[in-house]
Amino acid sequence: MISKNQPPYYGWVIVVLAALAMLATLPGRTVGLGLITEPLIAEFGLTRIEYARFNMIATLLGTVGALIAGPLTDRFGIRITLSGTLILFGGLVMAMSQWVTAATVMAFLILTRAVGQSALSTISVTSVGKWFTKRLAIAMGIFSVIVAIGFGVAIVGAQAQIAIDGWRKVWMTIGLSVLTLGLLCVALARQRDSSHQASEELGNEAALTLREALRTPCFWIFGVGMALYGGLIASVSLFNESILQELGFGQETFRYAMAGLMTAGLLGNMVAAWSARRIGLPRVMAVSLAILTIVMLTYNHLQSDWQVIMHAGIFGFCGGVFSVLFFTGFGQAFGQTHLGKIQGCAQALAVMASALGPWWLADVQQRFGSYFFAMTSAAPVFASVAICAWFTKIPSRKSL
Repeated sequence: MISKNQPPYYGWVIVVLAALAMLATLPGRTVGLGLITEPLIAEFGLTRIEYARFNMIATLLGTVGALIAGPLTDRFGIRITLSGTLILFGGLVMAMSQWVTAATVMAFLILTRAVGQSALSTISVTSVGKWFTKRLAIAMGIFSVIVAIGFGVAIVGAQAQIAIDGWRKVWMTIGLSVLTLGLLCVALARQRDSSHQASEELGNEAALTLREALRTPCFWIFGVGMALYGGLIASVSLFNESILQELGFGQETFRYAMAGLMTAGLLGNMVAAWSARRIGLPRVMAVSLAILTIVMLTYNHLQSDWQVIMHAGIFGFCGGVFSVLFFTGFGQAFGQTHLGKIQGCAQALAVMASALGPWWLADVQQRFGSYFFAMTSAAPVFASVAICAWFTKIPSRKSL
């Protein structure tokens, strides 16, 4: 039982800081780069297949960031890794806003992908997992709400501002904000210690090592399922404006579709958290993958603005589900002790998929003149993994 004199659990401060750090990854994520895809293509005279290839190479190389960030977080703690990565990433975004050219765009894409999408995302999620065990679902629910609302507001606001001031000025402002958050984390972020942990937050006795986790079907079903979603959402986010143009919709529809995609994740967060307690995380993933299968098969049948926004909302709903799965699944399945390494490997899978997805989509579009052949051909893969996920169990040491 918690003493009345015990101060409020500091983990809730970490939840807020981690959520803000996840928001700070926007310039390094596909959904953020999607906001400046068309300006970059126009400014540097790139074709979409060239830009997709740049993005693929940068994202694949950037995967190293997740593999490094996980072990560093396990070893050095949250304050050093979170604040240091935020400060570094803020500086990179500011530098990109001023110095990127046709000759340096690849280098900046690699660095922002490695530090932002890979490293900072891994540290953000791991930070919450390090502070919570039994209340992890609640903590990640709050985390997800902050992230979903924040991304929704940031996407609409950034795109509107880019149309007024240009992407370089907006990127400079974002970079300065990220750097400021890093300095704030120097003062506020800290590692969990015995004086701040309630008995209900303990529970590492059954923690699995990275090698043990890699031997379980659960890791690979979680990892592959999340990678499939990551590749799909990266493809759609990066070329969503062009996809909607193929369907005959304009930029305003694109703007609201992207905002709907992010904010509908709130409902996905709540449904996933509620249903995970009743049917288990693997089956929650199975249902979400089945929904995505239907979404891909109906993409080219959208005929009105409200259908586009609703379709994007379903994407966002599934994104909210996958957020809960990614943020809580590995901690619940494998424990906290080696969570940084395990989460880093899972993040690496997702990042590789987000690299290959847009390149594959652009290549199919160039070959067949349409994006939707790719959607239709990928649907059976999602359906197959959904079936496997339905029959997957959370591992235990006895099963190893």
